[in-house]
Amino acid sequence: MSVKKNNKEKKNAIPLSNDLRKRVMDPYERHGSATLTNQVFSISRSVIYDWKKLKASTGSLKAKEGYQARYNHKIQNAEEFRRCVEENSGFTLQKLIKKSGIEMSLNTCSRQLKKLAITRKKRLTDSKNVMKLSEKLL
Repeated sequence: MSVKKNNKEKKNAIPLSNDLRKRVMDPYERHGSATLTNQVFSISRSVIYDWKKLKASTGSLKAKEGYQARYNHKIQNAEEFRRCVEENSGFTLQKLIKKSGIEMSLNTCSRQLKKLAITRKKRLTDSKNVMKLSEKLL
C-alpha cells in the first residue's frame, strides 16, 4: 500500500532486509564515509548512522520486532465480556474495562459492544429539554 504525498509516493515503513543492511554497512565500516555509502546505495546518512548505533549497542543489524504490540484489538472471550456488560449495564466504558479485567482501549470496548448489538447510555442524566418534553406528554 502506498500513499501519495506532495507528489511523491510514500510507502509504508517496512524494515529493510538484514542482507541489505550488511551490504550497506560493510563498505561504510571499511571506508568510514557515510556520504559515499549514501551515494552508492541511495540510503540516507541518518539511516546509516542509526544502523551504526544499533550495531554498537546490540552487536547485530537486525531490525527491532514487536515494538508495535500493545494489546490485542479483539476480545478473546466475547461471552464473558457480554456477561460482564449485562451485569453492569449502567457502567461507563472505562468502568466496564476495569470491571472486566480485559486489557483493551475505549475504542475496542465500544467496537465490541457494537458487535454484540448492545447499546449503551450516552448521558448519565436526561437533559432539561427532554424532561420538559416528557412532562408535556404526560
